[in-house]
Amino acid sequence: MTDPSTTGRGAALFDLLLIIGVLIGLKSVLLQIDAIWSFAGPISLVTALVVGLILLRRRGEGFRSIGFRRPKSIRWLIFWTITALVVTIVAGGLAEAAATAYLGGPDEETLAIDARYQGRFDNIPGNLSAYLFWIATAWIVGGFTEEMLFRGMLVLRTEQLLRKVPLAPLFAIALQAFIFGQQHAYYQGLSGWAATSAIAVVYGLFYLGLNRNLWPLILSHGLSNTIGLTLIYLGLMS
Repeated sequence: MTDPSTTGRGAALFDLLLIIGVLIGLKSVLLQIDAIWSFAGPISLVTALVVGLILLRRRGEGFRSIGFRRPKSIRWLIFWTITALVVTIVAGGLAEAAATAYLGGPDEETLAIDARYQGRFDNIPGNLSAYLFWIATAWIVGGFTEEMLFRGMLVLRTEQLLRKVPLAPLFAIALQAFIFGQQHAYYQGLSGWAATSAIAVVYGLFYLGLNRNLWPLILSHGLSNTIGLTLIYLGLMS
Protein backbone atom coordinates (compact mmCIF):
# COMPACT_ATOMS: atom_id res chain seq x y z
CA MET A 1 0.00 0.00 0.00
CA THR A 2 1.22 3.49 -0.82
CA ASP A 3 2.50 5.43 2.18
CA PRO A 4 0.54 8.72 2.04
CA SER A 5 3.05 10.47 4.30
CA THR A 6 5.75 10.70 1.62
CA THR A 7 4.95 14.34 0.75
CA GLY A 8 4.56 16.99 3.45
CA ARG A 9 1.28 18.70 4.22
CA GLY A 10 2.30 22.05 2.76
CA ALA A 11 3.37 20.51 -0.53
CA ALA A 12 0.24 18.33 -0.61
CA LEU A 13 -2.00 21.36 -0.09
CA PHE A 14 -0.18 23.34 -2.81
CA ASP A 15 -0.48 20.47 -5.28
CA LEU A 16 -4.12 19.84 -4.43
CA LEU A 17 -5.12 23.48 -4.88
CA LEU A 18 -3.16 23.83 -8.11
CA ILE A 19 -4.61 20.67 -9.68
CA ILE A 20 -8.17 21.52 -8.68
CA GLY A 21 -7.67 25.14 -9.74
CA VAL A 22 -6.46 24.12 -13.20
CA LEU A 23 -9.26 21.58 -13.56
CA ILE A 24 -12.11 23.92 -12.62
CA GLY A 25 -10.62 27.21 -13.82
CA LEU A 26 -9.56 26.05 -17.28
CA LYS A 27 -12.86 24.30 -17.87
CA SER A 28 -14.79 27.43 -16.86
CA VAL A 29 -12.83 29.44 -19.43
CA LEU A 30 -13.14 26.88 -22.23
CA LEU A 31 -16.89 26.54 -21.74
CA GLN A 32 -17.17 30.18 -22.86
CA ILE A 33 -15.50 29.45 -26.21
CA ASP A 34 -18.00 28.03 -28.70
CA ALA A 35 -15.35 26.61 -31.03
CA ILE A 36 -14.03 24.19 -28.39
CA TRP A 37 -16.97 24.08 -25.96
CA SER A 38 -17.63 20.39 -26.48
CA PHE A 39 -14.04 19.51 -25.62
CA ALA A 40 -13.76 21.71 -22.52
CA GLY A 41 -14.00 18.67 -20.27
CA PRO A 42 -11.36 16.51 -21.96
CA ILE A 43 -8.92 19.41 -22.37
CA SER A 44 -9.19 20.53 -18.74
CA LEU A 45 -8.94 16.96 -17.45
CA VAL A 46 -5.84 16.12 -19.46
CA THR A 47 -4.22 19.45 -18.58
CA ALA A 48 -4.90 18.96 -14.86
CA LEU A 49 -3.46 15.44 -15.04
CA VAL A 50 -0.31 16.69 -16.78
CA VAL A 51 0.11 19.30 -14.04
CA GLY A 52 -0.43 16.59 -11.44
CA LEU A 53 2.14 14.28 -12.99
CA ILE A 54 4.69 17.10 -13.18
CA LEU A 55 4.13 17.77 -9.48
CA LEU A 56 4.35 14.07 -8.75
CA ARG A 57 7.75 13.89 -10.42
CA ARG A 58 8.82 17.09 -8.65
CA ARG A 59 8.06 15.44 -5.30
CA GLY A 60 10.16 12.42 -6.20
CA GLU A 61 7.14 10.15 -6.48
CA GLY A 62 6.41 7.75 -9.31
CA PHE A 63 3.39 6.26 -11.03
CA ARG A 64 3.27 3.52 -8.42
CA SER A 65 2.33 6.07 -5.78
CA ILE A 66 -1.03 6.72 -7.48
CA GLY A 67 -1.81 3.09 -8.22
CA PHE A 68 0.11 1.96 -11.29
CA ARG A 69 1.30 -1.35 -9.95
CA ARG A 70 1.27 -4.78 -11.50
CA PRO A 71 -1.99 -6.61 -10.72
CA LYS A 72 -1.72 -9.70 -8.55
CA SER A 73 -2.72 -11.87 -11.49
CA ILE A 74 -4.71 -11.78 -14.72
CA ARG A 75 -7.52 -13.66 -13.00
CA TRP A 76 -7.55 -11.09 -10.20
CA LEU A 77 -7.61 -8.24 -12.73
CA ILE A 78 -10.46 -9.73 -14.76
CA PHE A 79 -12.55 -10.52 -11.68
CA TRP A 80 -12.26 -7.06 -10.15
CA THR A 81 -12.66 -5.28 -13.47
CA ILE A 82 -15.96 -7.05 -14.12
CA THR A 83 -17.06 -6.61 -10.49
CA ALA A 84 -16.31 -2.88 -10.55
CA LEU A 85 -18.06 -2.53 -13.92
CA VAL A 86 -21.26 -4.20 -12.72
CA VAL A 87 -21.32 -2.49 -9.32
CA THR A 88 -20.72 1.00 -10.71
CA ILE A 89 -23.36 0.59 -13.44
CA VAL A 90 -25.94 -0.56 -10.89
CA ALA A 91 -24.89 2.06 -8.34
CA GLY A 92 -24.99 4.76 -11.01
CA GLY A 93 -28.52 3.84 -12.04
CA LEU A 94 -29.77 3.73 -8.46
CA ALA A 95 -28.00 6.99 -7.56
CA GLU A 96 -29.45 8.78 -10.58
CA ALA A 97 -32.98 7.57 -9.80
CA ALA A 98 -32.67 8.56 -6.14
CA ALA A 99 -31.13 11.95 -6.91
CA THR A 100 -33.85 12.75 -9.45
CA ALA A 101 -36.59 11.64 -7.03
CA TYR A 102 -35.32 13.78 -4.17
CA LEU A 103 -33.77 16.72 -5.99
CA GLY A 104 -35.87 16.79 -9.13
CA GLY A 105 -34.72 16.72 -12.72
CA PRO A 106 -32.59 19.40 -14.40
CA ASP A 107 -34.19 22.72 -15.32
CA GLU A 108 -34.78 23.86 -18.91
CA GLU A 109 -31.46 25.68 -19.15
CA THR A 110 -29.56 22.59 -18.01
CA LEU A 111 -31.55 20.38 -20.38
CA ALA A 112 -30.58 22.67 -23.26
CA ILE A 113 -26.93 22.42 -22.27
CA ASP A 114 -27.25 18.64 -21.99
CA ALA A 115 -28.77 18.46 -25.49
CA ARG A 116 -25.85 20.46 -26.80
CA TYR A 117 -23.43 18.21 -24.93
CA GLN A 118 -25.03 15.03 -26.26
CA GLY A 119 -24.95 16.54 -29.73
CA ARG A 120 -21.25 15.72 -29.83
CA PHE A 121 -22.27 12.13 -30.48
CA ASP A 122 -24.81 12.78 -33.26
CA ASN A 123 -22.42 11.55 -35.95
CA ILE A 124 -21.60 8.24 -34.23
CA PRO A 125 -24.55 6.00 -35.35
CA GLY A 126 -23.32 3.89 -38.25
CA ASN A 127 -20.15 5.99 -38.60
CA LEU A 128 -17.19 3.74 -37.85
CA SER A 129 -14.51 6.46 -37.94
CA ALA A 130 -16.47 8.69 -35.53
CA TYR A 131 -17.16 5.70 -33.30
CA LEU A 132 -13.47 4.76 -33.13
CA PHE A 133 -12.49 8.37 -32.44
CA TRP A 134 -14.84 8.58 -29.46
CA ILE A 135 -13.81 5.14 -28.23
CA ALA A 136 -10.19 6.30 -28.15
CA THR A 137 -11.22 9.55 -26.44
CA ALA A 138 -13.34 7.67 -23.91
CA TRP A 139 -10.44 5.42 -22.93
CA ILE A 140 -7.85 8.18 -22.79
CA VAL A 141 -10.01 10.73 -20.97
CA GLY A 142 -12.46 8.53 -19.07
CA GLY A 143 -10.56 5.34 -18.42
CA PHE A 144 -7.06 6.65 -17.86
CA THR A 145 -7.22 10.39 -17.16
CA GLU A 146 -10.20 10.47 -14.79
CA GLU A 147 -9.03 7.48 -12.78
CA MET A 148 -5.45 8.71 -12.54
CA LEU A 149 -6.57 12.21 -11.60
CA PHE A 150 -9.52 11.65 -9.26
CA ARG A 151 -8.88 8.26 -7.69
CA GLY A 152 -5.09 8.55 -7.99
CA MET A 153 -3.75 12.10 -7.60
CA LEU A 154 -6.56 13.69 -5.59
CA VAL A 155 -6.90 10.81 -3.14
CA LEU A 156 -3.14 10.61 -2.63
CA ARG A 157 -2.67 14.34 -2.03
CA THR A 158 -5.72 14.58 0.25
CA GLU A 159 -4.44 11.70 2.37
CA GLN A 160 -1.05 13.38 2.59
CA LEU A 161 -2.69 16.64 3.60
CA LEU A 162 -4.81 14.91 6.26
CA ARG A 163 -2.28 12.36 7.48
CA LYS A 164 -2.81 11.37 11.12
CA VAL A 165 -6.41 12.59 10.81
CA PRO A 166 -8.87 9.75 11.62
CA LEU A 167 -10.65 8.41 8.54
CA ALA A 168 -8.45 10.48 6.22
CA PRO A 169 -8.93 8.02 3.30
CA LEU A 170 -12.71 8.46 3.54
CA PHE A 171 -12.35 12.24 3.52
CA ALA A 172 -10.14 11.83 0.44
CA ILE A 173 -12.82 9.75 -1.27
CA ALA A 174 -15.48 12.33 -0.40
CA LEU A 175 -13.44 15.24 -1.80
CA GLN A 176 -12.63 13.59 -5.11
CA ALA A 177 -16.26 12.48 -5.44
CA PHE A 178 -17.54 16.02 -4.80
CA ILE A 179 -15.24 17.46 -7.47
CA PHE A 180 -16.01 14.62 -9.89
CA GLY A 181 -19.71 15.41 -9.55
CA GLN A 182 -19.07 19.14 -9.92
CA GLN A 183 -17.37 18.51 -13.24
CA HIS A 184 -20.60 16.97 -14.58
CA ALA A 185 -23.05 19.44 -13.05
CA TYR A 186 -22.99 22.00 -15.88
CA TYR A 187 -24.96 19.68 -18.16
CA GLN A 188 -26.58 17.31 -15.64
CA GLY A 189 -27.75 19.72 -12.97
CA LEU A 190 -27.82 19.22 -9.21
CA SER A 191 -29.25 15.70 -9.43
CA GLY A 192 -26.53 14.77 -11.91
CA TRP A 193 -23.92 16.20 -9.54
CA ALA A 194 -25.26 13.98 -6.74
CA ALA A 195 -25.48 10.89 -8.94
CA THR A 196 -21.99 11.17 -10.43
CA SER A 197 -20.57 11.94 -6.98
CA ALA A 198 -22.12 8.70 -5.73
CA ILE A 199 -20.49 6.79 -8.59
CA ALA A 200 -17.15 8.38 -7.70
CA VAL A 201 -17.59 7.28 -4.07
CA VAL A 202 -18.03 3.70 -5.28
CA TYR A 203 -14.93 3.96 -7.46
CA GLY A 204 -13.04 5.43 -4.51
CA LEU A 205 -14.05 2.60 -2.20
CA PHE A 206 -12.93 0.08 -4.80
CA TYR A 207 -9.64 1.95 -5.06
CA LEU A 208 -9.01 1.62 -1.34
CA GLY A 209 -10.29 -1.94 -1.21
CA LEU A 210 -8.02 -2.99 -4.04
CA ASN A 211 -4.96 -1.68 -2.21
CA ARG A 212 -4.92 1.44 -4.38
CA ASN A 213 -4.41 -0.44 -7.64
CA LEU A 214 -5.88 1.60 -10.50
CA TRP A 215 -5.94 -1.03 -13.21
CA PRO A 216 -9.35 -2.62 -12.48
CA LEU A 217 -10.89 0.85 -12.27
CA ILE A 218 -9.28 2.07 -15.48
CA LEU A 219 -10.47 -0.99 -17.35
CA SER A 220 -13.99 -0.98 -15.89
CA HIS A 221 -14.37 2.76 -16.56
CA GLY A 222 -13.16 2.35 -20.13
CA LEU A 223 -15.44 -0.64 -20.71
CA SER A 224 -18.43 1.24 -19.32
CA ASN A 225 -17.80 4.10 -21.75
CA THR A 226 -17.30 1.61 -24.59
CA ILE A 227 -20.65 -0.05 -23.89
CA GLY A 228 -22.44 3.30 -24.03
CA LEU A 229 -20.74 4.39 -27.24
CA THR A 230 -21.35 1.01 -28.87
CA LEU A 231 -25.06 1.25 -28.13
CA ILE A 232 -25.07 4.71 -29.74
CA TYR A 233 -23.14 3.40 -32.76
CA LEU A 234 -25.66 0.58 -33.21
CA GLY A 235 -28.58 3.00 -32.91
CA LEU A 236 -29.82 1.39 -29.70
CA MET A 237 -29.35 4.48 -27.53
CA SER A 238 -29.62 8.17 -28.32
